[in-house]
Amino acid sequence: MENARINELNKQIKDLEKEKTEIQQVCSHKLTRVKFLEGKSNMRLYCQECDLLLGFPSQQEIDEFLNIEKENGLYM
Repeated sequence: MENARINELNKQIKDLEKEKTEIQQVCSHKLTRVKFLEGKSNMRLYCQECDLLLGFPSQQEIDEFLNIEKENGLYM
């Protein structure tokens, strides 16, 4: 009985992952955000709309994420 429920849940997960992938494929990725990888201290750049991992943030994006202001090339 439990095995049938697990199989159904796995099917639902697979279907939802497929739907998510389809949404991400048609997204324009116009808005991005920096966030940490779950459980790690590494920053990555994600689409705000579809949450697709786009790559690594630039130094400017990191500074904005950390609210670091620069004045005359020095961190304040």
